[in-house]
Amino acid sequence: MHVITKSFYLKCKPFSILIIFLPNFQELADVYAKTLKQDNIDTKKYFDDHVKIELKNDYLASIPDMKPAAKLVGLITYKQTGSVTMNYTPNKMETVVAWFNGRDLDYTTGFMRYGMRYQNGRLIVPLTGTYNIYSFLSLTENNDTPEDRAQHANATLVKHAMYKYNVKLGEDVEIASSIQTHRQSANRNFNAFSSHISTLVQLEAGDEISVKISDISLTTYPGDNFFGIHMV
Repeated sequence: MHVITKSFYLKCKPFSILIIFLPNFQELADVYAKTLKQDNIDTKKYFDDHVKIELKNDYLASIPDMKPAAKLVGLITYKQTGSVTMNYTPNKMETVVAWFNGRDLDYTTGFMRYGMRYQNGRLIVPLTGTYNIYSFLSLTENNDTPEDRAQHANATLVKHAMYKYNVKLGEDVEIASSIQTHRQSANRNFNAFSSHISTLVQLEAGDEISVKISDISLTTYPGDNFFGIHMV
């Protein structure tokens, strides 16, 4: 801090007198206190504005983490036991509907977040955007009877696919699929193999995603199955 002084010469005969006026230290203290007070006010105002901006930025930064996502896991039902259901039609694509959903997912590794819905084997997306969709099916063939062995010997291909449906299309449209041959196991009583699908797809709000397979009897042990979707 610079101290400002005032001075002037008083000329008197036969000599001159130099008079120096020292600053008023009380005035300096008052100016300093006023400046400090204003600085505190300005600092507080800036801090308040800054905090509000940071909170807003934190909220905006959290939006990418709030993307729709869901994962369903296989549900074992008594309806699926047995090698072939009474209504089984060879090579007909049937929807896999044995999934835990809703509150039941709380006791599994599955989840549904940020607007995703489930209905009749389908996951319904709430927002338009690019999604990663995936499905894993653990497949088992029973060979306990000659009829079982004959049926599986004639059915050489297994198709596992994911479909999209919306009201504008009016029908299921295949998005991705996996086709493989039946696997022969050293165990004479059953064959066990699996199929996995994963792909990126552009979806619109309201689109319904489902999993289908050409031989629903292969999903008699769905405990390891999962089916999911998440926005990227």
